Amino acid sequence: MEKRPYEFELERINALIKERGARRVGLQLPEGLKTVAIEIAAEISTETGVDVILSGSSCYGACDVDEKLARTVDILLHFGHSENTFRKHFLSKERTCAKKEYNSFGNAFLSKKRFVLEENYQEKVVFIELRSTVDIKPVVESAVAELTGDCAGLVATVQHVHALNEAKIVLTRSGKKVIIGKSSNVTYDGQVLGCEFSSALVPCDEILFIGSGSFHPAGLARYTGKRVIAADPFTMQISIFEPETMRKKRYGVIARARDAKSFGIIVGMKSGQFNLSEALALKRKAIAKGLAAHLIAMDEITEASLLGFKVDAFVNTACPRLAEDYVHFNKPVLSVNEFEVVIGERGWEGIWP
Repeated sequence: MEKRPYEFELERINALIKERGARRVGLQLPEGLKTVAIEIAAEISTETGVDVILSGSSCYGACDVDEKLARTVDILLHFGHSENTFRKHFLSKERTCAKKEYNSFGNAFLSKKRFVLEENYQEKVVFIELRSTVDIKPVVESAVAELTGDCAGLVATVQHVHALNEAKIVLTRSGKKVIIGKSSNVTYDGQVLGCEFSSALVPCDEILFIGSGSFHPAGLARYTGKRVIAADPFTMQISIFEPETMRKKRYGVIARARDAKSFGIIVGMKSGQFNLSEALALKRKAIAKGLAAHLIAMDEITEASLLGFKVDAFVNTACPRLAEDYVHFNKPVLSVNEFEVVIGERGWEGIWP
């Protein structure tokens, strides 16, 4: 069998299944890896004799665990993401947080936040990070020509974060100063998520991102306000993301929402994205400004599912990057910070850190 571009850790998985005496195992993979799901399932089943159930649900991040499948199986293998320290911290807070809040009419009630993963099955979920087996040095060498400053911040997705020191050596030999940032919100130094870029907040001229696709580098450019060079070790493609180009798209959405009189405030019902207290707070802010606001609970948030609601604009409290997916939607979809700009509680300069 040819070498796979990712380490699926099948030996570890098989040992874990036998150790726990599991009889039914679930597999949840990101969209781009569902093409190998059948193959992986067959290998696990052949080796261990377990029944394997493949998740057909989304798999956007560690916040997007297939909870229904997790309840059904003895072990759920969630591929492609790390169980980040910020997520563990959030779980701890969610488990203990109970406080007095007020509804839209000023009536007090005791709210308890929902667990990120219910205690009775959170230990069933095992994260397989899918570390890349591809050598990153060739693409980093190609990326050097695009680095215009003296100092580069170096970041990667979890698939390549183990190779950041190799990338640093390549850049240092080319005369660049390199900084790999730290953050308590992620598991590894230099790691970025689709919604978490704090490890890129370092004193540098530009950012070198190692990974695939445009989702992460586009977010990096918006978040840091710095030029991002994206280097894909699989395709050897180098792409440039300019912050002003990325931010202008969001400014346009905010401008479209300035005349809105009614808002649909989206509450993500996936437990890793559930934030009812924030949604209620935004509703109270809207009402205080004389605006109409309505809470809308959704599992999968799509353009089709939003179309039927008769509001002027939407505010997203689920995945913080979701609003960017709907930049061309016929109604503005705002992030929380963007909504606060619209209602005059935050300046334009306060959208980004």
